[in-house]
Amino acid sequence: MLRVPVRRIEPGMVLARPVPYPNDPYRFLLQRDREIPMSAIPQLEKLGIFDVWVRHRSLEFLEDVIDEGLGQRQREVYWQVRRNFEEVMSGASLGLDISDFQSAISNLFDFLKQSRCGNVLLDKLDSFDCYLMSHSTNVCYLAMLLGMKLERYLIEERSSKTPQQAKNLKELGLGCLLHDVGKMKVPDEILNKPGRFTPEEREIMELHPVYGYEMVKGRVSPTAAQVVLNHHQRYCGGGYPQRVDVATGDPLPTMQGKQIPIFCRLATLCDVYDAATTKRIYHSAKPAVQVLHEMRTFCKGFFDPVIEQAFYEIIPAFPIGQVVTLSNRIEAVVVDFNPSQPGRPKVQCLRSATGETFQDPSLEEIDLAIFTDIEIVEVEETDVRPYLATQYEMELAR
Repeated sequence: MLRVPVRRIEPGMVLARPVPYPNDPYRFLLQRDREIPMSAIPQLEKLGIFDVWVRHRSLEFLEDVIDEGLGQRQREVYWQVRRNFEEVMSGASLGLDISDFQSAISNLFDFLKQSRCGNVLLDKLDSFDCYLMSHSTNVCYLAMLLGMKLERYLIEERSSKTPQQAKNLKELGLGCLLHDVGKMKVPDEILNKPGRFTPEEREIMELHPVYGYEMVKGRVSPTAAQVVLNHHQRYCGGGYPQRVDVATGDPLPTMQGKQIPIFCRLATLCDVYDAATTKRIYHSAKPAVQVLHEMRTFCKGFFDPVIEQAFYEIIPAFPIGQVVTLSNRIEAVVVDFNPSQPGRPKVQCLRSATGETFQDPSLEEIDLAIFTDIEIVEVEETDVRPYLATQYEMELAR
């Protein structure tokens, strides 16, 4: 199977995975093994579904790599968030149903521990029709994936707990799932503003961690509540909200480095990555390779270096199933991730430089970590070479 952007669907393409309705994880808009009707494309785009999995005779082995069960668990978490948030916003419920969230997170965490795919990001949830809810779900998933990679670091950083307690990620997942809940109290005209904030608007927006903390304090563990309050703190200092002395009301220095709880440090990085790779009112979704480059360059010092390094080892610059163009102008599909050289995955060739289709891509496989004279130059008509410079610098520094 092959990951295809919705705008590049062609007549005759057959779905390898069903496309679920955004408001119901158990019903599907389009079923697997059916030809995709071209008339459905505008509806997919309207729902915020930007790519689909289609059948490809020589790439069916990817079915075993991209675990379909994971997508189902992600959608279940999304649905719990959506249903609960909507009830609160409509006034039908007086408060968040934390038990529902805890159950969904527990199921996702247990699935991740047992997954045959290992702890590498394979697929994030589409934004569907509500950014806040899908973003919360993605940050929860990413943070738990990253936490699994960093078990030893968690034990070291949470030394007051037993090793088993230190690496239990359910509190992290709950904090991440609720990290932006305070945005429900931010006026829509600010939350959805397409342009730059005025200083007054930014001040209101930067209160959302405080609003969220007040909503969850006493209803979740202090550890999870800290994630809600401090997911915008930077490792190098700065960030928000501003701390104040409880007795005097005077401002205090911002937290920095390891003063920031480790679960907050994890959430900060995952929040930045998912926001940048998701389509918003004020910007298009950026390719993963571009976001990883910008995080290394424009966000230098924002993140815990240990967490940041682990993050780059589980987040592919080029997601598996993505179609890319190589420097020899061959069109290829990414089939494997290389954690030690993220910018050089394994690919299988689909079309030659002159447009002829390769009959058996498995016979045309190239490991770019070995064949260093070839590189990926284009993704969806975007030149990615400027973003690969930091990938290669990181590899040389190892």
